This record gives sequence, structure tokens and C-alpha cells, in this order.
Amino acid sequence: MRATLVCGLLLFASCAEEPRSAPAARESARPHASIAGTRVALAPPPGFEPSERVQGFERAAGAAKIGVFELPASFDDALPDARESWAASGFELASEESIALDGRAGLLFAYRRTERNTARSGWLAIGGDELETLLLLAECDESARGELAADLRACVLGVRWQRAASALASFELRPADGLVLVSDDEHGQTYVAAGGPSPIPVGTPFLLASAHDEGLDSARLESNCEQRLAAALATVGASVGAIERSERVELGSQRGWELVARVRDPRAPGDWLGYAALVPLTQGHLLLLGHASPTESRAALELFARTARTLRLR
Repeated sequence: MRATLVCGLLLFASCAEEPRSAPAARESARPHASIAGTRVALAPPPGFEPSERVQGFERAAGAAKIGVFELPASFDDALPDARESWAASGFELASEESIALDGRAGLLFAYRRTERNTARSGWLAIGGDELETLLLLAECDESARGELAADLRACVLGVRWQRAASALASFELRPADGLVLVSDDEHGQTYVAAGGPSPIPVGTPFLLASAHDEGLDSARLESNCEQRLAAALATVGASVGAIERSERVELGSQRGWELVARVRDPRAPGDWLGYAALVPLTQGHLLLLGHASPTESRAALELFARTARTLRLR
């Protein structure tokens, strides 16, 4: 895991944009800001904003980025040890030093690499214990190193890792026109077709969205998606029939899996709709489940899919 994992994470900056303008004017230091989907908070340097491409922050000027990774592995297992593997992956290890990350033992590595004929400098901070590891990456164009080195170093060393915080993600969905939110509590959110009577008749389209602290194997998202749908249907005596669509998708800015199936439901003849979407997160996952009667299936699927694509982590 060790060197391969670290070198893979180091490449998080390979999608950085080309430098666009002169560095922004300096501004007052910012307070710590929580990073969506993690238990980590950082005080980013001036000019950095939340990123849509990495889990952290970025700045256009100098193509600078700060990324955060929480790893379900011990510090000893995650710690890079094969220096030659860094060189084989195009990284030059410049230095390393012992540090503390939010009170936990760690190391800070400085490295250099070249990307698209542009020299870049980076810092990898890693710390943790026998259960988990926190890894922080900060990288910028070599031309911006003089300006940013001290700020980037201070940012990663000043990290706050709220290990005691709940692993359940906080999320938002904007229901598509035709769905209304009828429940929002610690168990999740429930949406139903607008205009329906109360109590809701059997077969009325409904979508359930919930957060869970159980981690998911990203290589088994498809089978997990089908299993979660089957388990939910079993509570009403229904079962999964033919799978109509099963594919990797982007829901909001999160990558997940979406499954659409025909469902056998004893409460009415015909092919009912079963819908499921899974989104793996650093800690846990999000699950969306939908169900609708045969007469409502076509319209319901459109509502479910449109709503799922508005997903945003808080």
C-alpha cells in the first residue's frame, strides 16, 4: 500500500489548471474552515478557495492546491518508506522532518516534480495512530514557492482533526419539481410526489436519502447498490427483477453508482420501479432509494435522477 498509495495521492495535482494571472493581493488570515465530507478543518492561506477538483482548497495563481485524505489504515502502514519509488514516479524527495499533526506524531516531506514542463514543489504531511492516518498534500508551481512556502507549511501543520466528531455526512438535496420533502431527521430525508393525499397511497413515488458511517469498497459499488435496493424492497415483500441500468455516475460533485431496476411487488401487477444510488465518502457513504408503482414509474425515475444530481455535502 505504502509507496504506491502515497505516489498516487501525490498526483492529485496533475489536473491543476495552468497559471492564469499574477498572484492575488494578500489579505488577512482566515479562520479554520471545515472540509466537506471529512473531519478535518484547515486555515487556508489568503487567496485559496474551496476546490471542486480536490478535497480541500486551491488557488488559480501559481496553480496551488491543498488536498486532504483520511485513510482507514495505521500510521505505520500508510507511511511511505521506499524513497526510490518516489523517484520512479517522477518525484524528487527533498527533505523530511518529524512533526506533530493535531497532537499526533507525524512526518513532513518536501518534494519536487515536473508537470507539463512546469516545475512544482510540494509538501506531504502525514500523521496518525494505529487506527487511522491523516494525509495532507500542498503543492504549487515552483515560481510561487517563495511566496507560498511558509503559508502552506503553516496551513498543514495547523490542521484540526476532529476524530471524535460523527462520521455521518451532512448533505443537501434540491427536490425536482414534482417531489416534496416530508421528513428530515437523524434517519435521513424522505421525498414524495407532490399533491398526493395523506396517508400516501401505496405506489406513490417516494425517495429516501440517508447517510451511513459504514465504509464501502469502491470496487463493489454495483453489487452493493443492488443489495441495498433488494434489502429495502424485501421489507414490503417486493424483489428486484430485471436491471435496466447500472452505471457509475456523478451526483453533484461526488462520484457514485446509480441503478434502475424493474421490481416485482405483490401489491399490484406489472413492473414497478426500483431506484438506488450509492455515493462513497471518506467516512461512510450516502444512500438514495426510490420506489414507484407501474403507472408512476416513468415520471418518478426522472424526478429521482434529477434530485440525486443536486447532491451537495455540507
